Amino acid sequence: MNRREFLRYAGLFGISFTFENPFPHREAFAEPGNVKAGIKNIRIIDAHAHPDRHIPPGRNALWLDKSSTLKSIKALGMAASSFAAVGDQVFLGRARFQETEFNNTKAQLEWWLEGVIKSGQARLALKASDIPERSGPNRPPGAILSIEGGDPLEGKPDRVNEFYKMGVRMMTLIHYRNNELGDVMRVWRDLDPGPRNQGLTPAGRKIVERMQELGMVVDVAHAQTDTLKQIVKMSKKPLVDSHTNPCSFEDPSRCGRLRTWKEMEWVARTGGVVCTWPFAYRRESISRMTFLDWAGEILEMKRRLGMDHVGLGTDGGGHLSRFIEGYRDVRDLVHLTKAMQEVGFAQDEIAAYMGGNFYRVLQSCIG
Repeated sequence: MNRREFLRYAGLFGISFTFENPFPHREAFAEPGNVKAGIKNIRIIDAHAHPDRHIPPGRNALWLDKSSTLKSIKALGMAASSFAAVGDQVFLGRARFQETEFNNTKAQLEWWLEGVIKSGQARLALKASDIPERSGPNRPPGAILSIEGGDPLEGKPDRVNEFYKMGVRMMTLIHYRNNELGDVMRVWRDLDPGPRNQGLTPAGRKIVERMQELGMVVDVAHAQTDTLKQIVKMSKKPLVDSHTNPCSFEDPSRCGRLRTWKEMEWVARTGGVVCTWPFAYRRESISRMTFLDWAGEILEMKRRLGMDHVGLGTDGGGHLSRFIEGYRDVRDLVHLTKAMQEVGFAQDEIAAYMGGNFYRVLQSCIG
């Protein structure tokens, strides 16, 4: 695919990601010295991931997606990552868990608080200033405690206060169920997400207000277009869509988990950031398979949204069905920086994408 062809399709095909037989992952490329040196000067922050997550009952360690682990985070020198508990794990577990979403989510958060944070393997980020420039063997990365799916709130604003006291600083309002806050953009396999709310609910409005009053990032990933539009309209702070990529269709119903340009423009107008991931696919004439494809997409997002409004959210630990060729784990982000250089990004623009823009949102939202 030449440059003109790529930019033509940089909006990308809106597909769901329930593909079978994912492409085999290649071994990581050798790291060119100039790229490795350049990334050391960048504060990298992953807006959405599940590092070293709690293993649910009935599963074993082999089930874990290890594309974002503390070991690889430190090896890269990543400054901070979202540590996202799954807020609708009981729903997704098809009655495997005999507990509430509230208690299940607290247990996931406590796993990190009592494990990696209390032991000093990661540093709880309560303010943006808690995030270091980079991590390393003796420098723990920042842990931004997050919840993916507002189901444990049950529409109660006081629950936001409780999670805030636990250290949660970011929440994805909707995940895979039409919950008490709003509607989901794509159903999970054959699970019934429940009846539509026709957008953001009155309880959802109160939750957004409470989150922004306390100092939490509102993440609009997974939110259906009407729900998204209403969150954008009422928001007083920058919003984040923490893991997605552009869809080439104008009709959101054809885009699965991807975003239309109009939807991304809404997020950008709040001063927010749309974060993209290492999800790979090839369908008909559209290819998002290589680091150059990914970098070219970011270039088109820069052109259409502005460089201040694009960022990184790998969904590491979230079981993406396919990865960009050569992407094994977050250490391979060095190859994305090289590809971004090749398509014409300056070093400060690469730094903005890799974490600078999200850091700005954190400063605005959590202080």
